[in-house]
Amino acid sequence: IRCEPVPSVPVLPVLCKFFRQHTYVTTSAQWLHAFLKFMIVSAVRDAKMSTKDKTRSVQRTNDSSIVSKCSMASKGYVTDDFTKLFVAKCARRSPLINRGYYIRAKCMSLLFKSYCDFFEDKKPCQVLSLGAGYDANFFRLKAAGALPNGCRYYEVDLPSVAANKREIIESSTDLSSLVGGSANSGLKVQYCLLGQDIRDLDGLELALRDHGLDFLVPTLVFAECVLSYLDTRHSDRLIEWISSMFDDVALAVYEQVEPRDAFAIVMLGHFESLGSPLKSLQKYPDVMSLRKRYLTRGFETCDCVSMDEFISRLDAKEALRFQNLEPFDEFEEWHEKCAHYAFSLSRKGSMFGAFETSFAQHNVARVTRNIGQPTRADWTLQSADACLRRFGHSSVRTAHGKVLTVGGFAENGGKHCRVFAPVLTDPETFLSEPVPVCLEGRQHFAMVCLDDGCILISGGRTSPLRACDSDVVLYPSNGSYAAKPSHFEFTPPPRWRHTLTKLRSEGGSEKVVLFGGRTPREKALSDCYILDISTSSWSPVTESATSPPPRHSHAAVETRDESSMIVTCGLSDNEKPLNCIYKLDVNTLIWQKLPVDGLLPRFSHTAHLADSSTLVLVGGVDGRCGEPCGLAVINLSSMFCREVCMPGQDPASPFMTFGHSSLLITDADKTSKVLVIGGGGNCFSFGTHFNRHIAVIELGRLFQCVS
Repeated sequence: IRCEPVPSVPVLPVLCKFFRQHTYVTTSAQWLHAFLKFMIVSAVRDAKMSTKDKTRSVQRTNDSSIVSKCSMASKGYVTDDFTKLFVAKCARRSPLINRGYYIRAKCMSLLFKSYCDFFEDKKPCQVLSLGAGYDANFFRLKAAGALPNGCRYYEVDLPSVAANKREIIESSTDLSSLVGGSANSGLKVQYCLLGQDIRDLDGLELALRDHGLDFLVPTLVFAECVLSYLDTRHSDRLIEWISSMFDDVALAVYEQVEPRDAFAIVMLGHFESLGSPLKSLQKYPDVMSLRKRYLTRGFETCDCVSMDEFISRLDAKEALRFQNLEPFDEFEEWHEKCAHYAFSLSRKGSMFGAFETSFAQHNVARVTRNIGQPTRADWTLQSADACLRRFGHSSVRTAHGKVLTVGGFAENGGKHCRVFAPVLTDPETFLSEPVPVCLEGRQHFAMVCLDDGCILISGGRTSPLRACDSDVVLYPSNGSYAAKPSHFEFTPPPRWRHTLTKLRSEGGSEKVVLFGGRTPREKALSDCYILDISTSSWSPVTESATSPPPRHSHAAVETRDESSMIVTCGLSDNEKPLNCIYKLDVNTLIWQKLPVDGLLPRFSHTAHLADSSTLVLVGGVDGRCGEPCGLAVINLSSMFCREVCMPGQDPASPFMTFGHSSLLITDADKTSKVLVIGGGGNCFSFGTHFNRHIAVIELGRLFQCVS
């Protein structure tokens, strides 16, 4: 027996406890024997306590999950009259969390529809839910008459969870009437609930056999966010056990993927803090490794799809339905969440060999990215003042060379809230100082520095239901800034997630071009307006056949001669990331689509014209599982794009490249750099993240990628 010391346990108290309990010991041999026995018993007891604590932590994830499912159902995302019966009090979750649980429920709903349709005339069949928690799928299917008559439905979870669920079922007429008998016996009824640790395979097999499960009958086994909490030695054995015990079986698993980017680091830290770490994610990090995992453990076929890809396959009518259920404006975090969850369906046997689902199909077409050398950019993370921890803000270079950052969602006095809070930052020393302008906080507005040094702030929102209807001008005052309302004529309709770009007409007149965005009613806009600074008047640009389609969260940049604006990517009105680029000539007011090859779709990025023919897109979100947006380096002469990965993440200081602002800076030695300021987001139920650094990216080596 090997006894390993536990460093966290103080030695002196342990020895004192031993001597108090063993005052009768006299000989050295007795001392040694008693001490070894004492240490072994203590280690076993501590291990049991540790296991109980970990079990309780996993149970708490079930308690939180069922409340979120109840919230999602109450908002009409799914038809479910039974989940609420397992919740003492249904709490309202954010629209982002409701969407996240909807896509999980929709995935399982399509699975069950395919299963029930497939086995409608085939008898018998079985369903086995591992780590079922308070899941109400059986009751929903039974009440709807969808469950095949010959189907036996088994649920397994930890004894304490199963006991609580059984008590709820037996105390509810609506639930117990659907069971039709004791959920404990499982011998004469369609539904059976078992309290059993799924890591104990011998115990699991015995319990299932005792309650009538037939391993020769075609069986659908599913596990939602269960396997990732188990040590891989246990989860791998469980997968092998399932494939070996059943002749005809399909295993459906919903789990987390992609542990290496900044969003994943926040996700991993969240589960770690709950005492329920994700234990299989490092060994099986992506859909390819998951597919290999199931195929090498006895299954004959396996389809694995990320939730972002699953969304892209949803029926357009259904997608429109769920998108319109609640006001929503957390698109970055929504796509990131979906890119970090995957669904796998593995099959074995002649019966399930013919079993298909609507999502177990060939992958949808994807844009192929061109990756050259170097494949990774270099950046330096500089410490940033706490006042720059924000996202959904905007930054501009002032007439005096400093960086002015305004607005967004930020840390403020220990709270997270919308702010206005202007900050001036020196781009060389990275020292920041607040600007004493107090206005109502706003997010996702556009900002531009005019020739006279004034800062024009356009639009933004205070909530997804309220756009800011008053534009603001910050004008220089005694070495700082003061605010006043704008007084331009024919101001465009209020909006947010749009762009402002300063251009110049042939006569040298200063112009500001506004394009795109969204409103509480319109999901994306394609209108364009031009502000003539000399007349203080806005005028619309007539839309034509060559105009860009509606979009928001795009980026726009002026050409070197300031006569044209280049609009890049964005998010469409049906929430699809775009990869198209358009150019507007301010003199002719004619749009032109630029045929760039190799550009990935993205939104919530920034853009800079590094030289006369090199356009650089920084960060953003594209929702591609395992492929976070890096830098897109576009040669405007050859219309060729090379995608360059961002540097690897430091788990101690993850840096998200969305919700940020950025500026192009040229040093005295003519070195071009991009400063990435702020960024982050509300990371699903994992907490809110603010970048704590300014990232400095040198562009010199990147130009060689597209030369």
